[in-house]
Amino acid sequence: MKLLEKLSLPILIVCLLFSLAVPHPIVGYTATALMLIFIVINKKNLLLILFIYFPARPLFMELNSGLTYTGDLIILFLFISLLIEKFKKKEWSTAKYHFTLPFWLYCLVGVVAALLTGVGLIPILFELRAILVTFLLLYIIGELNLERKDIFRFLKVTLLFTIVLCLHGLLEKIFSRSIFLPQAWEMWTLSSTNRMRIYGAAANPNVFALFLSIQLFFSFFLFQAVKKYKFSVFLASILMFGTLLLTYSRGTMIAFGIATLVFTIWTKNKTFFKFALGSFVCGLLLIYYPVLFTSSKVELSASVPMENMRIGSTPIAEREHALSDRFSDMFSDKTLHQSTEWGRLFVIFKGLEIFMDHPIAGTGLATFGDSATLSFPSPIYQEYQIGERMYTDNQYIQILVQTGLLGFLSVFVFILLTFRKIIKTSNGTTAVFTICLMLAALIAGLFYNILEDKTFTLIFYSCLGFCLQKDIFLKE
Repeated sequence: MKLLEKLSLPILIVCLLFSLAVPHPIVGYTATALMLIFIVINKKNLLLILFIYFPARPLFMELNSGLTYTGDLIILFLFISLLIEKFKKKEWSTAKYHFTLPFWLYCLVGVVAALLTGVGLIPILFELRAILVTFLLLYIIGELNLERKDIFRFLKVTLLFTIVLCLHGLLEKIFSRSIFLPQAWEMWTLSSTNRMRIYGAAANPNVFALFLSIQLFFSFFLFQAVKKYKFSVFLASILMFGTLLLTYSRGTMIAFGIATLVFTIWTKNKTFFKFALGSFVCGLLLIYYPVLFTSSKVELSASVPMENMRIGSTPIAEREHALSDRFSDMFSDKTLHQSTEWGRLFVIFKGLEIFMDHPIAGTGLATFGDSATLSFPSPIYQEYQIGERMYTDNQYIQILVQTGLLGFLSVFVFILLTFRKIIKTSNGTTAVFTICLMLAALIAGLFYNILEDKTFTLIFYSCLGFCLQKDIFLKE
């Protein structure tokens, strides 16, 4: 049994890789079932698998549909297992989780409002799953008694995996999405704005950028903790920063740029500032520009006739100033006009219109631009003349429309109580980092549905749960 416990992580990784090598749903289901057995063998390593699974979940799902619910089942079984163990030993302390009650109230308001609007039970459950699955990690990690060595083992494993994801993304960019991607992804019709961006295994440049931004913070913690391989960690951070720049994710760069500034001022950590600045400059010079140059040369050498040019290709002249243009065009007349007609401003104006009709409790979950409305028809879309594939890309307007003032105030109180709870833990750098993550999420919520981003919420709720363990500190 002890040998199996020691080998649990390699076995879990093999289960995952075998499902990708043999892409049949039955193999994926079997691998998931085998992984769940490790709940009674090594919970910590099973938890670690989530940090590999969720950042690349869209790719895993595309390659093997049997892996679709692997992460959800792992979290659910871990939660139930810990709940049973703690209640048997009478060790579960609910007092330290009272600050989460407003978030559950927000969900309750959304469910009741959805039922009154006429939303079916399945779409409601679908959306609750999107919001709550990773939220359970707060309780899981809060009770799992992780040690400092466990955290840094997590950091090392996820750093190695992030390097793989970055290399995969760079190859996607260099070869214009023509290799190492599922065929369905290669055939995507991308807009002129998006065709130059790295989508990565996350199948979304914004989600990939959020993940890389957090990993840059983690790489610094690892850089300070390890005695050997400091230079290797710094090289990895250069790779991550260069890849991050190639996602051209403006919202993420703004959110984490501010979070980085706050972290630097709060901790007065000059080493962190030098590390971040060095990674940015080197990433720009050693990754960003060389990859742009290489991708243009590869495209030219292919000598593809114009009528057969791939949809994902981008004229070389556009690439040279793509990063600066992404930011300079944010408030251009063309961008504002497009946004008002069918983009983010359209969503905000339409959302305010719906909110004025349902100001108290909103229209309910699965009614306005969330993940559920992408899979199930919304009962309000026809009335308000909204397209079926609309996605809000703004967490605030989505909360306001779907749960009204009651839900919005519930989330606001949850944020305040969470901030107060983190401060009271006095958990050093971990607390400051978690607050900066929350700050980044509050800013990113202006551009993305951050509560439905499982990769970000996986890490944020994990850090929040870790903060509740007062006896553990990540040394500054």
